[in-house]
Amino acid sequence: MIEAYTVSQAQAHLPKLVKRDAFAITHRGQIVGVYLSRDRIEALMETMELLGESDFTRTLKDFESGRMKFQDIEDVEKELNGNARLRRKTR
Repeated sequence: MIEAYTVSQAQAHLPKLVKRDAFAITHRGQIVGVYLSRDRIEALMETMELLGESDFTRTLKDFESGRMKFQDIEDVEKELNGNARLRRKTR
């Protein structure tokens, strides 16, 4: 949960607060505003764009269901290098 500050606290400490990723501003105990950093907003926009792509959501569902198989990058590189050597030998 993000930290919340009263309007008075936010006014008094705004230069320090804007260096944070996010915070809320309250008035009489109710949240009346939220600050999100540029990085946080860009990340949210990127997430929304990805979730709007059917290929991505399909892959995400496959990942979450455990239907995806993963390999270490070193194993993939070895396999690729081995295949390249085999092609050179067969020429």
